[in-house]
Formats: sequence, C-alpha cells, structure tokens
Amino acid sequence: MRRSYSAAIIGCGDIGHAHAEGYSRNENTTLVSVADPLEAARRQFQAEYGVERAFASAEEMLATMQPDIVSVCVWHRLHAPMALAAAQAGAKAVICEKPMAISLGEVDAMLDACQKSGTKLLTSYQRRFTPGWEHARELVASGAIGDARFGQARNGAGLLNVGSHTIDGMLFLLGEPAPLWVFGAVDRHTERFERETPIEDACMLVVGLEGGAQLLIESDLADPGYGRGLRLRLDGTEGSLEATESHVRLLNPTSGGWHDVMALENVDTIGGEANARLVAELVEWLDGGDGHRCDALRCRPTMEVMMACYESASRHRVVHLPMSETRYPLERMLAAGLLPPDEPGAYDIRAFLRREQIDEQRYAVLRSQGVRHHEIMKRLAAEAAGTFWSTQTGHG
Repeated sequence: MRRSYSAAIIGCGDIGHAHAEGYSRNENTTLVSVADPLEAARRQFQAEYGVERAFASAEEMLATMQPDIVSVCVWHRLHAPMALAAAQAGAKAVICEKPMAISLGEVDAMLDACQKSGTKLLTSYQRRFTPGWEHARELVASGAIGDARFGQARNGAGLLNVGSHTIDGMLFLLGEPAPLWVFGAVDRHTERFERETPIEDACMLVVGLEGGAQLLIESDLADPGYGRGLRLRLDGTEGSLEATESHVRLLNPTSGGWHDVMALENVDTIGGEANARLVAELVEWLDGGDGHRCDALRCRPTMEVMMACYESASRHRVVHLPMSETRYPLERMLAAGLLPPDEPGAYDIRAFLRREQIDEQRYAVLRSQGVRHHEIMKRLAAEAAGTFWSTQTGHG
C-alpha cells in the first residue's frame, strides 16, 4: 500500500494547472492548498480542483498547512526563493518548474538546502515521461544506432524556456552523459524578456559530451518546425533516430530507409498525464524507491550547459565544465553594456500570461467551453490587441 501525501501549489498560473491535473489523477496525492497573490486565480483552483485552502502568499500557506509536496509554479526569479522556503518549512519534496533557477549559484543553494532538510528536489521535466522520449532512450541504449556521435535540435521561445527542454531531452535520450564543454554564441539586438527574465533573441551552442558525442542546439535561429512536437535527432555509427514526444523514426542498415517505430496521437506533453506519471514516480521515491528520473541533481547539467552557453559568448571561447561563474552570465553581460540593443523597448514574450487586467467574465465563458488556460490567455491578449485569432492554429 502506498502512503498518501498532501500537496500544494505555489503559483496558480498556466503551468500550475498541469501540476493540479497531475495531482488529481494520482490516488496517493491530495491537493490541499494553493498560493497566489491574485484572488481570481486562487478561487478558480479551489473551484476546479476541489482545493481546501487558498492563500495570498506562499509564506502564509507554508506556515499554516505544512504540505508534504510543494510544486513551485511561479516565474523564473521566484523558483529559488520559493523552493528554499518549502524546504525550510519541512516539505518532503519540492517539484520546481524549469528552468530550476537563473543562475548556478541559486541552483546549488537549492540543492544544498534540500539535502540538509531531507527534501527531495525535482526539476519538472515532464517530457521525460512521454512515450516518444522513453522509447527513443531505450532504442539508443539497445544500440539501434550504434554509438551515438552527434545530436541536433532546434527550438524557439528562448534558451531558458523551450531550450531547457531541448537540452534535457538530448541528454535524456543519450542516457545522461556528462557534458564536458560548451561553445556558444548569443544574439540580443532587442530588449527581449521571458517571464520577467532577460533572454537572448537567438543563440547557438555546441556541447561536448563524455564518450565523445557532440550536440548542436539552435535556439530561435530558424523556425523549429514543431509540427508533431519538439524534434530531436541523433546520428550514430550504425544509423540515425528522430524523436518527438509522440513519434519516433529510425534509419539503420536493416531498415531500408526511414521508418516509423512509434506514431501516437494526442500525447499529453506537459499536462496532467505527464505530470501524473511524474508524481507517481515521486510517491514511489518517497516510499523508499531508488530515485526519480527528474531528480534535480540529475537535471543540473542542463542548467550548467545553458549558463555555459552565455559564459562562452561572453568570453569568446570554449567553456570547460564545471563552471566557476555562479551568476546569470547574460544578465552580467547586459549590466556591463556588452549587448546594447539595436531596437530599444523592453518586451516580454510571455506577457500574455499576466492575468491582472484581463476580462474575467470572458475568461469564465471560454473556460466553461473547455478551452485550456494557455489558449484562453493567448486569445484574450489577441482580442485586446485587436488582432486575429485562429481557433485551429492557436495563433494570432
């Protein structure tokens, strides 16, 4: 018999819904409290997920409820302080959204605090639980492409955001070899932000891995061509493999060309199903299991690779790991005036997720029609700006 655990969510925004859905699908976890400064968001979670208590601050919630598991679903700069607060309050586990923080110093402070408090710290890389990535990892481990030598992937929406999943996915498929060095280039010609964190307009990085393989990651340099999902490619001595969260195709001497080895539809990439599996593995770990595939210590290399990309661009040279820089290198570069914008004017690519001034009545109507939170927020932003919204493509 599995034990039962109480759960709480800090941040009732977009990704908070995915965590709530994950808890609700697991019979061993009960979502008992949420914290968010916006009352409308708190009340929505209480109504939709049957949450007992709601608080305007995480501090008050942690002092009052003392939940076993805490999901940190706030924006990037608050990841570290909220995770530290949960660990200090005695949480048995913390599930922190990606990126784990915006500097290695914060990441290591989180790891250290959780080790001291006995708190199990996870980074919420839910895509590790998708069938495409799992099967691709198994194929690579079985030698389906021989010895992996090169990996390539593209993403959009920033290195800290989708790029974080891209790097983590490549490492996951390869069996998590240690990154040894990073060579990166960064372009920032505008004042681009993502969830109130300064980010690049585009970047590219090459990563050298233990065992000799190399990765090439392109972020915002071209249309990533998502199509069926985040596409990862690996080339080996005996063939090649392409994988998304739901599809895997293989090319090797016996295949007679590219062929699908998995082709699924309607895979829940980062929503309730993926989170439910993440939570189920956490419950097993809390009950004495061997570990978790999203253990923050296992996920730390992704964070170090991203920081090394910025550091490499700053120093104009290859950065060998481990890194000594504990701050956010891109922010340090901006403070030093090294990347002056050609197009001044700060903007945030996730500004549409801000809920403070939306039409709550319109939101409620769309939600009652079964529209997901993310799509509602994009649609409301498009309507407010007077732009066209396509219900089929999900784009303005």
